Amino acid sequence: RQAEMTSFNFYRLLRPFLFLIDPEKAHHLALMLLKMGAGPHIKNDALDILKTRVCGLNFPNPVGLAAGFDKQAEVMDEMFGFGFGFVELGSITPRPQSGNAKPRLFRIAEAEAIINRFGFNSDGFDVCQRRIIAHYDASVQKSLGILGINIGKNKDSTDAAADYTVGIKKFAPYAHYLTVNISSPNTPGLRDLQEREKLAGLLEQVMAMRNACAKKPPLFVKVAPDQTTGQLADIAEVALASGVDGIILGNTTVTRPASIPAVLAKETGGLSGKPLFEMSTSALASLYKLTQGKIPLIGCGGIASAQDAYAKILAGASLVQLYTALIFEGPFLVRRVNRELAALLARDGFKSVGEAVGKGT
Repeated sequence: RQAEMTSFNFYRLLRPFLFLIDPEKAHHLALMLLKMGAGPHIKNDALDILKTRVCGLNFPNPVGLAAGFDKQAEVMDEMFGFGFGFVELGSITPRPQSGNAKPRLFRIAEAEAIINRFGFNSDGFDVCQRRIIAHYDASVQKSLGILGINIGKNKDSTDAAADYTVGIKKFAPYAHYLTVNISSPNTPGLRDLQEREKLAGLLEQVMAMRNACAKKPPLFVKVAPDQTTGQLADIAEVALASGVDGIILGNTTVTRPASIPAVLAKETGGLSGKPLFEMSTSALASLYKLTQGKIPLIGCGGIASAQDAYAKILAGASLVQLYTALIFEGPFLVRRVNRELAALLARDGFKSVGEAVGKGT
């Protein structure tokens, strides 16, 4: 515990110097250091109260890494070392693409937030598949945690469903679960796929492909937090009818809360971090009521503490994901969230994560 606090305080001391580095370069530096073994090597605390079963998968804890950190499937083993119960790679697109022009990542330290407009920069299905196979062969006996693979579409693609179905076929053998990302604001037209008729058509095709695979991992769809109640109602109805296994809510937001300085608020792209928490949690609670708890929800957006994770669970999340908070809190955040979340659950008389899901709605 003392070593953990020392590491946390050291990160706080180091952070001002790290923040002098361009955000995207800092991200690449972090990946390089992780590959060199500089990350934490936390063995899961195996707290019984945190163990949870969702979609037939046994999660050692409900706290996962959101897509966006390990876009190219380079450091999955290393990220399990942070103490995550599951790690989601991607988004990965069928063909390699460089994404949008730089600069495309903006750090907002005073708000503990990030704006990004990467635009699905990706090494492509084939390259990432080779990396995942190498991980799978090396780690299948290690039970490091549950691996999710997040699939996107190419910017110039005219057939989104074809992009997603190819990805499902390619990655189904290796993923514990798959995510269809239709909510990034940085690929033109992508969010239109959340509209009722388009969503119904897409989910019909991706579910058919998943069901045709020899190995049939659970299939999640990732939707945006900045939607009206009517739009969420459409998503809930279509998702339930499609048989999709879960919904991740949410992605980044295109809104700009007052806490974002005007000079940065004008930058296009998706906002993540603390300012997203209230919006995404409110949308999650609405979606939980609309789905009547019939489909697992994964809460994502603005989680920076155990209290935040617990609020998502009480609002209806069976699992939670974080990413941006790592930038501001450092690599031991995950262990702290897990330990404190266990204490919160026990304080309120819950014997498991599942017992607490939706109890705040």
